[in-house]
Amino acid sequence: MKIRTLASFIALAPLFFTMSCSPKASETENADEIAVADTVASDSIVAESVVEPETEPVFITPDLAFMEVHGHVKSVEYPNGRKAIFDEKGNMVEYVTEYSGDFEVFIGRDDDGYIVSTYDGPGGSEMFGYDKEKVRLIQTAAGDGSLYSECNFDYDEEGNVIRYNFVDEDRAEESKNEWSLEVEIVSKDEQGNWTELKSGDATIKRKIIYF
Repeated sequence: MKIRTLASFIALAPLFFTMSCSPKASETENADEIAVADTVASDSIVAESVVEPETEPVFITPDLAFMEVHGHVKSVEYPNGRKAIFDEKGNMVEYVTEYSGDFEVFIGRDDDGYIVSTYDGPGGSEMFGYDKEKVRLIQTAAGDGSLYSECNFDYDEEGNVIRYNFVDEDRAEESKNEWSLEVEIVSKDEQGNWTELKSGDATIKRKIIYF
């Protein structure tokens, strides 16, 4: 009896094996594998299609750099009367200094269009230097006979001015004095331009209007 039962099991085994490996079962497993593969592929496509939004480049021109601003600026004005007006392309169309009054300010430019000198009559001449790769002002200088003074700007990695480095020379006396002042930006506007800063005992404010 046991032998017959065992024989019957052995005889039926191929049938069970055939049923378990039937096309229907195989198709179901294959369908599940394809569905999983499709899901993975779909997820991969979705992941690859996600694109980070591009940061809009900063609008800057040599004339805007001269006034230490960026963006679509219409005018910059300081309490001492210094003021610049720009067109929509960032070109300076009007400029007055604290000394010029009704006197027309003469402006000198280099071959790249940067403002490298100004002459306003009563206030005399002033010179300017730039980091042209980053399009920003890095030096102002003035001279009157044997006297010469300059200010060099230090910036942090984000483009904020952090220090003024001064040099005063009396070339007749062959003397030179150097010192530095830390700069603290107190406030900025929505465009990222500073509107108030402190350096030493001085507080500087300015008004910026945009197009």
